[in-house]
Amino acid sequence: MKMLKIAMATALLILGATLPGRAQNLVQTLTVNLTAYDTVGDRVIRIGTPQLIQYLTGTNVPGGQLLLVTPRGNPPGFQGDLDAFLRIVKGTNTVLEIPTPSQFNLLQDIAAVKTNALTYTIRAINRFSIDSGSVRAELQGFSNWIISPRLVKGVDVSGSGWFQSDVNGWIAIFNVTQPGGVPVRGSILASYPRPQR
Repeated sequence: MKMLKIAMATALLILGATLPGRAQNLVQTLTVNLTAYDTVGDRVIRIGTPQLIQYLTGTNVPGGQLLLVTPRGNPPGFQGDLDAFLRIVKGTNTVLEIPTPSQFNLLQDIAAVKTNALTYTIRAINRFSIDSGSVRAELQGFSNWIISPRLVKGVDVSGSGWFQSDVNGWIAIFNVTQPGGVPVRGSILASYPRPQR
């Protein structure tokens, strides 16, 4: 009985020590480079990260960053909803959060994983779905992921990784494009993940 109590106490201590770290989110800076084609007026609309931030927030945010926030725990090559959401920050202040699944989804339809001692290399098809009110978009494309199992500031960051997605699809931006949406293509790049501060 005494051994059982010791084992239970040890398990609770381990669980208590690991839970706070497991709850910590990973954040990555997103760089967006899109081109939309609006046939009204034969316009080509360039949408970089600052422009997308402006369209999402409704105002110019000098020095703003677009972050992808992912809960820890997605194994490399996981398929389905990656449970990530978007956050716009300026310095240490949060300007806007675009929650999942109501306004943003990052989905992984299929993934092929190659491993070596230092990294996981993943070739995947990803979908980015936005329905924030001012911006609606459905983007899909081929992605290259690099995921490292190393610790960053003592935190396991293998629940996400650096990626570049070459995407196409459609986008509708309030008071910018046709309401029904226009064709769009380009790239989305995510930096290496780091623990949320």
